[in-house]
Amino acid sequence: MTTTASTEALIANLDKVAHEVLEYLAGPGRVSGARVDRWQARDILMHFIYFHDATAWGIQSAALGGPPWPVPADSDTVNEACRRLHEHESFDELLTQLRQAHARLLGAARRAPDLDKPCLQRSTGEVLTGRQRLELLARHWAEHVSELQAAAGAR
Repeated sequence: MTTTASTEALIANLDKVAHEVLEYLAGPGRVSGARVDRWQARDILMHFIYFHDATAWGIQSAALGGPPWPVPADSDTVNEACRRLHEHESFDELLTQLRQAHARLLGAARRAPDLDKPCLQRSTGEVLTGRQRLELLARHWAEHVSELQAAAGAR
């Protein structure tokens, strides 16, 4: 059984990582031409918005007794769809949207009666709990920024 303290620590860790990533994206990431595979900081920012919202929607659905939120395609397809949908938006607009998505996710996580309920289903059929999603998001955000920073240093 998970404790309130462990849930609070999980949420606090995600919030800490998100603030560090937002600081990077608003500063050096904004002007860097570094790429990880084909993705620059701007592209990564665009898909962060979607996956933060999808996780919040899933946690909220689980809290209401609903099904896990479905991710309609593999990550590369979703990321490219996000890039195309957001390509006309400014970096500042994207940062604002990501901050809002992050606030929605934190609110949903804090209100959730049980983060160990399934909340998201990948296109492969794999189901993840709210707790797993929050842990994954914190790791994923930090990895992306670390990779971007390494790519920028290698230029």
